[in-house]
Amino acid sequence: MADLLEPLAGRASDAAADRLIRHFGGLGRALSATPEQLGHALPDHPEVVRAILAARALFETALRERVSRSKVGIADPDYRKYLRMQIGSSATECLHATFVTADWDYLGDERMANGSPGKVDSNLRGLLTRAFDLGAQGIVLAHNHPSGSSEPSAADIALTRRIAGFTRSVDVLLLDHLIVGADAIVSMKERGLM
Repeated sequence: MADLLEPLAGRASDAAADRLIRHFGGLGRALSATPEQLGHALPDHPEVVRAILAARALFETALRERVSRSKVGIADPDYRKYLRMQIGSSATECLHATFVTADWDYLGDERMANGSPGKVDSNLRGLLTRAFDLGAQGIVLAHNHPSGSSEPSAADIALTRRIAGFTRSVDVLLLDHLIVGADAIVSMKERGLM
């Protein structure tokens, strides 16, 4: 990790890497940490925090550009990287929505809810309001499991079916619900759970 941080942290890379690993347990969680969390982990190195945040913003912007300029594809490696970057390393469950046209053209995406380490509540009104604002005809939901498992729980299945019924009643289709785990992303549609 110190070698990776060296362009951002210079001579402080060894100390910064050690602190980040001790504080977050690994690179993934460190790189997805909030500015406040990074500042707490590296109180003596605000310039390293700024550099990490700037590098992350550059990478996120480039990846979002790629995703937004093409049809959204559940199996698209760029789309999966983007989801992992957005919610994959979060210590709490997060619900993320990607809004698309009938032909799966990208319209927008955003985090719709933050939860606890084992649960996320959906805000159906907010989800539909955003879909209507964008003129979306379809939604791809994704949420992470901080435990690392990508297996849908009974609560995930029930929530997905509830959301699908609700969105279908207003002519917006829930196209898929992806579970983002540590090593895999599972499509609930492919599993026949929707």
